[in-house]
Amino acid sequence: MFNEIIYTRRLQLRRIRETDLPLIHMWSNSDTACGPYLTPARLTAKSLYEQYTANAFWSLRDKKFIIEKRDGLLPIGTIRYWLKPDQEKNAVMSVNIADIGERAKGFGTEAQKYLIMHLFEQIGVKTLEMYTDIDNLAQQRCLKKLGFSIARSLTYEDRRVTRTGCLFVLTAEAFQSTAIYRFHYE
Repeated sequence: MFNEIIYTRRLQLRRIRETDLPLIHMWSNSDTACGPYLTPARLTAKSLYEQYTANAFWSLRDKKFIIEKRDGLLPIGTIRYWLKPDQEKNAVMSVNIADIGERAKGFGTEAQKYLIMHLFEQIGVKTLEMYTDIDNLAQQRCLKKLGFSIARSLTYEDRRVTRTGCLFVLTAEAFQSTAIYRFHYE
């Protein structure tokens, strides 16, 4: 991580800027950008600006990044982590490749991999959780490749939409023993 950017081979994960707010606003109101497994947040421009000025996207315990392609710095989505309030060494992560033309190209896997490396190696988390819809088979394959295991199936609320899904967990031990984190040029 350099300053407020995590660099990967093809991407950079960077802190949200005020100039990103119109794009995030559009994504948060687009069924297409959210895809079938996320419910649009339907944020207003005003509420986004208020969150931005209150540092809600970048605090000690919660960071939301823009995912940009390094060739031309084109924003394609967001990735976020937050530390659990009652368990400082346990984090939760979420990702959304909002540009549908950039899905199924490995960008989500790459962004998650490097943020996971940052969380375990720099932040010192002990466990990382991700929730995914039961039908999101692509994300489930990705999480297994990244060393996660299914902790349990569950029903959860996603912006007042009840979904059935899986809780995936990656422990520090599994992170250390998963080969994908040792080879950075796959």
